[in-house]
Amino acid sequence: MNRDDGPAWTGRERPLGSGLNPLLPLLLLAGVVGAAVWCGEVAPVAVRPPTIQPPTVQSANGQPPALTAPAALPYSGAHPPQALPVDPLPSWNEGSTKQAIVNFLAAVTAEGTATYVPPDERIAVFDHDGTLVCEKPIVHGMFLLEHIRQLAQQRPDLAHTEPYATLLTGDITAVRKLGKRYFMDLNFEALAGVTEDDLEKSVEGFLARARHPAFDVPYAEVTYQPMHELLALLRSRGFTLWICTGSGVHFMRPAAAAWYEIPPENVIASRPALELEEVDPSETWAARGPDVRALRIVAKPQLEVLNDEDQKAVSIAERIGRRPIFAAGNVGTAGDIAMLRWSAGSLRPNLQLLVLHDDPQREMAYDEPTHASLEAAKAHGWNVVRMASDWNRIFARPLQRRAAPAVGDQSPAAEAPAPANPSALVAPPAATPAPPADRQDRWEEEIAAYEQATLQQPPAPGGVCLLGSSNIRLWSTLAEDFPGLTMVNRGVGGCFLSELAEFAPRLLAHLHPAVVVVSAGGNDIDSGAAAADVVAAFQRLVAGVREALPEVKILFLEIAPSIKRWKQVETQAEANRQIAAWIASGSQPGVSHLDTSAAFLGADGMPAAECFLDDTLHPSPIGNSRRAQILQPVLKNLLEH
Repeated sequence: MNRDDGPAWTGRERPLGSGLNPLLPLLLLAGVVGAAVWCGEVAPVAVRPPTIQPPTVQSANGQPPALTAPAALPYSGAHPPQALPVDPLPSWNEGSTKQAIVNFLAAVTAEGTATYVPPDERIAVFDHDGTLVCEKPIVHGMFLLEHIRQLAQQRPDLAHTEPYATLLTGDITAVRKLGKRYFMDLNFEALAGVTEDDLEKSVEGFLARARHPAFDVPYAEVTYQPMHELLALLRSRGFTLWICTGSGVHFMRPAAAAWYEIPPENVIASRPALELEEVDPSETWAARGPDVRALRIVAKPQLEVLNDEDQKAVSIAERIGRRPIFAAGNVGTAGDIAMLRWSAGSLRPNLQLLVLHDDPQREMAYDEPTHASLEAAKAHGWNVVRMASDWNRIFARPLQRRAAPAVGDQSPAAEAPAPANPSALVAPPAATPAPPADRQDRWEEEIAAYEQATLQQPPAPGGVCLLGSSNIRLWSTLAEDFPGLTMVNRGVGGCFLSELAEFAPRLLAHLHPAVVVVSAGGNDIDSGAAAADVVAAFQRLVAGVREALPEVKILFLEIAPSIKRWKQVETQAEANRQIAAWIASGSQPGVSHLDTSAAFLGADGMPAAECFLDDTLHPSPIGNSRRAQILQPVLKNLLEH
């Protein structure tokens, strides 16, 4: 049969279950060993099961047969064995997605039918981060962070050089959000001059010792068990497996071999420019003699290929030379759309899976600001794998997120009723302590830079300006988190609310926002300020902003709890209550407050590790995304009314 013989088939035009043996749902006996591998609580390292030959057609109706069990194993005993079906995908719930996989494999392995695909054309490609493994955070990014921390020990100046200084705070994603190409350039610049062999040995060491920051387990244990089962099933059906990822090739080769038994030659990834050089004579192996010089390949500080978005399809065509008939990606960055479309264009039967992260209890929940991947899945008929409903387990064993440290029996105090005279709770603005003398001029350079930026490129009037400390300054995804809104970041890292009250008018000069969002006060409390001091500082800030912008609306984001400052939660809550009471008194129309603490708390009411950076204080992109979901409708309402 020629490559293009037969009609194009995607597994969607007609249900392959029609006219088939009613035992189609997964009659696949893999034997005792296979059952132990798939059903047991084992570490998520792919184990290759015994090869099962494709079924042959037993009927003449032209329909592909059901997946069938292999021949019975030799047996001797008093009672005949009972052949029980073994589900090769036990972590997948019964439903349309699982059935689509089963139908597809039955079709492409049914010899003598129009849907049969020869083994050499059974190509399956998988994205990696978010498809095979938890991508919050990107594992390759954590390896880069470790490498830069080691580099900083040799070069202390990096701690004061951007973007390394930001990376050393643990905010990998903040740097990556500057652009994927920039992130990969940074990666290869940091690893420049290292040989390929040394790079991959370094990765192997990282994989052996590093642990996921939220689940506190080795990264191998946050690979997805359902995908391990799918990889093994595809392999048993004669598929050649490939990984096609935007992560770096020298990281992915060791990881793919260790976690999925995919060899290095089957990894397609971003890669740096390389060069060949002769080994220094002193490094030549003694056994070869002093006159014999070896060659080695070293990485250069330039990005050669960023394997993302459209480039994934191009790379697959270059490396494999065939369209894959199976492809899997995930919702996250829209980076897998082209790869899935390339697969869907095959004239052979084909299947595409798109993993949606919608399970905040067992893993995480997030989408894309534009919903591009889900829209593409709907338009092209791809199968969306919903973690919450399609997978009965996500990891090989249940994992618990790292909880915030307990502090005795403390818990956030219940909200007290407001007194008859709310304004009596707080001291007048004049009672606010002045900033320490050694801090009064600390932010002059940063404020001046903001003033210059406003003059050079003034934002559109009528938008939103965010004032605050580093929890605002490090919020680098405002454009993605608030699509369609003009968001201006004027965060000053490390400042007190009492300081912000002094220089807020300068930060707002020439901006003309409709709404000013204030998020500060935590640093004041951490330095010993009482709740009343924080409220008085906020009153002074409101007075200063009102003087500069009489009509502007002001929204105070209540001080949110964090892992690092959990001991201060009662003082934070008291400051929030007093500010809310002052606002409720009606003395300042146009001032409101919003509690966003739920964005940073887990189901147990404690700060969730994935919502914070490594410093356990500043919000991570996940935390900011959740905070934005609470804040966005409030901002839209303030802007419209």
